[in-house]
Amino acid sequence: MLSFGKWRKIACVFLACAFCSVSAFSQENSDWYIGKTISQISFEGLRSVKKSEVSGVTGSFIGKPFEDSLYNDILDRLYALGYFEDIEPYAKHDPKSPDKMILVFTVKEHAVISSIEFKGNKKIRNNELKDNVTAKAGDVFLDSAILLDERALRDFYIKKGYSNVRVSYTAEENADGVKVVFHIIEGSGTVITSIKFSGNTVFSERTLKGKISLKEEGFMRDGAFQRASLETDKQTIIAYYLTRGYADARIVDVIQESSINEKKAREEMSLVFIIQEGEQYTFSGLTISGNEIFSTDKLMSFIKLKNGDVFNQTKFQEGLSNLTNLYYENGYMSNEFYPAINKDSERHTIGYSLSIVERSRAHIENIIIKGNTKTKDYVILRELPVKPGDVFSRDKIMAGMRNLYNTQYFSSIVPEPVSGSESNLVDLVITVEEQSTTSLQFGMTFTGIEDPDDFPISLFFKWQNSNLRGLGKTISAGVNASTSDQSVDFSYSQSWLFNKPIQFSESLSLFHSDTSALLANWLASGTLDDDYYYYGYESWGASLSSSVGHRWNPPFAILTVVGGMTNTVTDNLYDQNLYIPIDSGVNKYAERFGLKNSIYASISLDDRDINYDPSTGWFVNQRLAWYGLIPDVEHEFYLRSDTKLESYLKLFDIPVAGGYWNFKAVLAAYTGFSAIFPVPGTLFGSSSKVYIDGMFNGRGWTDIYNDVRGKAMLSNRIELRIPIFTGVIGLDGFFDAVAVKEEPEQMFNDLSIEDFYFSFGPGLRFLVPQFPLHLLFANKFRVKDGDVVWDSKWQFVLSFNMTNK
Repeated sequence: MLSFGKWRKIACVFLACAFCSVSAFSQENSDWYIGKTISQISFEGLRSVKKSEVSGVTGSFIGKPFEDSLYNDILDRLYALGYFEDIEPYAKHDPKSPDKMILVFTVKEHAVISSIEFKGNKKIRNNELKDNVTAKAGDVFLDSAILLDERALRDFYIKKGYSNVRVSYTAEENADGVKVVFHIIEGSGTVITSIKFSGNTVFSERTLKGKISLKEEGFMRDGAFQRASLETDKQTIIAYYLTRGYADARIVDVIQESSINEKKAREEMSLVFIIQEGEQYTFSGLTISGNEIFSTDKLMSFIKLKNGDVFNQTKFQEGLSNLTNLYYENGYMSNEFYPAINKDSERHTIGYSLSIVERSRAHIENIIIKGNTKTKDYVILRELPVKPGDVFSRDKIMAGMRNLYNTQYFSSIVPEPVSGSESNLVDLVITVEEQSTTSLQFGMTFTGIEDPDDFPISLFFKWQNSNLRGLGKTISAGVNASTSDQSVDFSYSQSWLFNKPIQFSESLSLFHSDTSALLANWLASGTLDDDYYYYGYESWGASLSSSVGHRWNPPFAILTVVGGMTNTVTDNLYDQNLYIPIDSGVNKYAERFGLKNSIYASISLDDRDINYDPSTGWFVNQRLAWYGLIPDVEHEFYLRSDTKLESYLKLFDIPVAGGYWNFKAVLAAYTGFSAIFPVPGTLFGSSSKVYIDGMFNGRGWTDIYNDVRGKAMLSNRIELRIPIFTGVIGLDGFFDAVAVKEEPEQMFNDLSIEDFYFSFGPGLRFLVPQFPLHLLFANKFRVKDGDVVWDSKWQFVLSFNMTNK
């Protein structure tokens, strides 16, 4: 039997062994995560920073084995965002897989901006200053960002002529965050009273004045002096000489003389540009070396200057830029280009040799979305024809920007490629600025009714949310009401289904009208008198429409194919013992509910830059609809064809007011042709015919929709569009010409100028998608017997900006 002492020794040895085992086990498991595959990276402590902004940085590390160098790389990238004051990581086991681990970052964000104020500004309003700073309440407070805004405010004042301005800021922490106050000492302004040139023999003083941004004080010009603009204008003058081949031109000096005008409390300045022009040079050619991906002939096709042409520096640089863009557009982001000038001062010639260092294509590593507070990331990402792992393509990215603008969810979209984790990887950062997607549309228009006891105004109201809960779905409800017509409409649509660009829509309309129809009045002679004998009746009904379509994005345009069905139930109420209408479409649905069904298919090609407010491009759509599906139940059977053509041409786009506004004009043209082909031997009512509504076609002709109807209509319009405030309101001029014929074939063999209804005039077009009103003043005329017959007065027309899709 062992003694107590021996038991104590054995126990001590056992405990020592146990301690060593535990220590060894602990040491072995303290770095258990080394080499484990990262299955997830999550964050704790996020308040103002969106999860998408950090997950975009860390997403590429998921699926990689954990190691110290990888961890340091992640940490460096997170700190580089500038959002966090402190970051603490820890690892935990993945409960779904013992071979994987979850990496968690506990972060402490920088304080957020609670408010931004301006003090000391007397001559420039707060709203103007706010437009020139990027920081907003709710943003993460960063000294570096506020310093940039401080500089931006200083630059803005300098552009306004306050060259002695001083701007500083203070930041005060409070319970809500950081209160930022910009302190401004404006100083006095400097105004240019005279600009002259000396030494110019090739170009006149008037021509050179027109090229520079500095202007003398005058009508609609404040004459503000900006020292930075002076340097820019010197380069502008030299660049203008270079476009005419004067490669040795230079500005020798700019003489500045100033004086104080005490009465106006300002400094007044005169400028004299001293120019040395030199000789004119011609182009001696370009040689290219190092290119293997693209042929020399292909690259040379971008250089529009020919040997012997007067050398144009701008034209040559544009060609060189297009040449390099060919590489960038095909994903060769890391190429290097070394143009070397060959200038012969004796022969007055200039040539270039271009050396190209070609490298492999760059691929997109991550796509990071910033700025979206409502719209879900996937709603944005699905509109981009690129994804992580794809070859970087400028054309595809621009196509994605067009898709995003066409959603009308964003007022600004800025794509920016930044360096990825390796030399041939880039991160695509897309910064968006969301706009309101909830709209209230309302208005009124004249109905053109003939009963003097009726109120001749139709009211219109529509509520729509085109980005419901940020999911990219649209829901709307609308009401139309007048003394004779009332309707209630509901609709739902979405442009993506099953993660594919499949569009789907449903709409329901309930309607009622008190209207009239021509009465079949037989005279004693046995002939039918149909001259303006009307009777009144009520019409009730409901219509349900469904559609489904698919969108493709080939390089030349957006291709969309849509099919759908409309089912309508209608009932016309009147005394059949007293009235017999001429229109069979009214008679067949008298005192009983009847069906009207139709199916349609359409195909469109869209090359417009932005579909709701295009500046360039074209659009074409063909729609075929078949009406009448159930024999012996429905009464009208016919085919209707609608063809639409649009084209847009930017006439000019001139920056004015220092680039703060562009004077732009766009010429828009539209042609629409509708034709109806009834089945021989079937009924076809007047209510199914095409007509001039005066609101969307033949604008101004609002009183002829009952009289001028047929089976074919040709509608043309031309508009000159000039935006006044970009994206808000524009000034338009329009000219419409519409013709309606009884039979489609008459459009081709019996159409004359006397068939057309003409209208023209000015208008205001609201460019805000949520307020698509078009206010017009129209004058009308027709041609009869070779003479122009004018309408007696101008007419106000309320229309809407309808986007064809």
